[in-house]
Amino acid sequence: MAEDSKTLPLPTEVEEAKGLESSWLGPLQDRLARFENSAPGRFWARLSTADFMNSSFAFAALAVLSVFPLLAVTSAVIGGDIRDAIVARMGLNAQATHDVEGLIAHGNQAVDTLTWVSAIVLVLGGIGMASTLSTWYHRMYDRTPPKGVVRRFAYQAAGVAAFTFYIAFEVWLFDLVRPVGGRGLIFLLTFVFAVLFWWLSTYMLLYRQVPLRQMLPAGVATGACITGLGVVSAFFFSDQVTSGQKSYGPAGVVLALITFLVGFGVCLHAGAVFGRMWNEWQAERSSLVSAD
Repeated sequence: MAEDSKTLPLPTEVEEAKGLESSWLGPLQDRLARFENSAPGRFWARLSTADFMNSSFAFAALAVLSVFPLLAVTSAVIGGDIRDAIVARMGLNAQATHDVEGLIAHGNQAVDTLTWVSAIVLVLGGIGMASTLSTWYHRMYDRTPPKGVVRRFAYQAAGVAAFTFYIAFEVWLFDLVRPVGGRGLIFLLTFVFAVLFWWLSTYMLLYRQVPLRQMLPAGVATGACITGLGVVSAFFFSDQVTSGQKSYGPAGVVLALITFLVGFGVCLHAGAVFGRMWNEWQAERSSLVSAD
């Protein structure tokens, strides 16, 4: 009994320990509560509710399995090359470009062996990606997709065609203006066209249930995020591609591409969440002004 009494803490020691714990835990909890109630805290909470990381990884997988083959074929049909689209979008240097070109074959080979069945599979894969994005936006904007399979299919098919044209046009334009304005002009054009494309795309992916004017903040935020991703990619992803090639071979290049695509998925989520929060802030301001 004497030994047990020596090992057990005294009541005063227990109270002192609780006091020390509350002295640092209390302010920390207050800071966390203030952050959760702040705009960044609410933004993070909505991103987490949308399960943005898992969705972005799923986006990257779908892009590799469905979008890349579709772009490879369509680019070859119109005289382009999907490798140029990847290099232009990521802003890769000469060595990283060589590694990407060694990983992906020219789309002409796919066109030469294309059958009706494989063509249908490619189109359905692209439509599946459009359907996934539509599901994301409906979830983030708390909307219910309208009934009518034909209507939804038409919107999604139009979205696939628009995305193909958007990528092909950017590659052509970037090649044209790069000798004139360099990276700065490329980043500016990336922002402008990303805003226009994703402004209209989000409007159509929501089947025009949200007014076009209210989708502009989401388009601007998405364009800013995608441009920022392009800036980061231009300065850092070339090294990741080349180091991945040296360390793991083609698998390292694929890993770098998937990392970029995950970041692209995060950009889409962040832009959509910001756009909805901006509309809510504007609605709150309008209600306060009308109340006064």
